[in-house]
Amino acid sequence: MSTFLTLCKAELRSKVPLVLGVIIASVVAVSGPFGSYSTLNLVQRAVFWTPVVAIGVLTSVAIRTYVSTHKRRLPPRDVAIFSTILVCAVLCPPLYLLTTAMFDDLTSGGARFLEIVLLVASVSIGATALRHSLVTQPQIVGPEIVGQGEEPRLMRRLEPCQRGPLLAISVRDHYVDVQTADGTASLLLRFSDAIAEAAPVEGTQVHRSHWVAWAAVTGVERDGARLYLRLIHGARVPVSKNHRDKLEVRGLI
Repeated sequence: MSTFLTLCKAELRSKVPLVLGVIIASVVAVSGPFGSYSTLNLVQRAVFWTPVVAIGVLTSVAIRTYVSTHKRRLPPRDVAIFSTILVCAVLCPPLYLLTTAMFDDLTSGGARFLEIVLLVASVSIGATALRHSLVTQPQIVGPEIVGQGEEPRLMRRLEPCQRGPLLAISVRDHYVDVQTADGTASLLLRFSDAIAEAAPVEGTQVHRSHWVAWAAVTGVERDGARLYLRLIHGARVPVSKNHRDKLEVRGLI
């Protein structure tokens, strides 16, 4: 559950849900689908569709995160397909009932429901593709993230579909969560052993429970006296005081 909530927060801190929500809300407000164009003016459509889109985006984030967390053995393509099916199953029926009750439309019930399914499925697949493209970008611009040669021994413990560039390692109870560009895997392994097996990826321990690859770091954030590293997949990793000198050496603070 803690992993699910952590990944949800990381996803929401990224720009993907916000950008996607703004785009979808703008498009549906202007186009007025499912009979809303003839019933509401532009401002009314914006007021109506914005919270509907927001609820849909939040629901989609939760479903995609749940599938990614609990179906780690699936390849990314199957995760995207399974997530889209669940998103359609959850969102399409209430959206159909809402638009049917609110707006008059000459479209038959079956045709309207099919249009809703196509719209929701397209948005879900588009969001997955956008998120994947943003996360996997360091494979091109940051070759040091994969160690420039020999694959880390830690990757041999992961499923083939999860063996992307190594981003971070975190402790969770008796497990370590290994975050790669292709997902997260939980291993029954000592933290020190996981760090040792991360070589030759260039990285460092920044907290008693966290190790990061330097190439995955996109910036530093302060929250009062606390210091965090912001990573490419949206996560924030705390930096303890006795590890801050490592950031100073690299010119991050």
